Amino acid sequence: MRATAAGAVLLLVTACSAPSVACTEIGAVPGVGVTVEKASAAGVTALSLRVCWAGDCTDHDVALAPGSDSIDQGCEGDEPDAACSATVVPNGTLVGFAEVPGLPAGEVLIAATVERGKRPTRWPEVAIQAETTHPNGPQCAPAANQAHVTIGPDGVR
Repeated sequence: MRATAAGAVLLLVTACSAPSVACTEIGAVPGVGVTVEKASAAGVTALSLRVCWAGDCTDHDVALAPGSDSIDQGCEGDEPDAACSATVVPNGTLVGFAEVPGLPAGEVLIAATVERGKRPTRWPEVAIQAETTHPNGPQCAPAANQAHVTIGPDGVR
């Protein structure tokens, strides 16, 4: 009888405890993501960022790729395991990422130089907040600090 009661208490305690969360080894790279808006993307041949904090600045070339949007194609049913699909279509933007080792969380200053052919346009620096990423969710350890800027006809924001 005691074994049954102890088993019932153990079952009750484990059923009421919070589920454990698996934190994988997935990581993140410190750096700055960039989107060049459609209105500014035509003819861009190169992009570099100057990233500054605590009085130090570093320059980073950004490899750009065509940006895209995902278009929902719907699901074959309402069941949780129903097959769903989407398609990707170009949206006229350019996107990239500059790896910035040591990027801190908090305010950083970012300036951009955009080249069209051999003509560079240097946009003044703006203050951006870099934030700590949690690729496995907030219940797991942080991975890296990242920021994001958008470059449009009026500069960096």
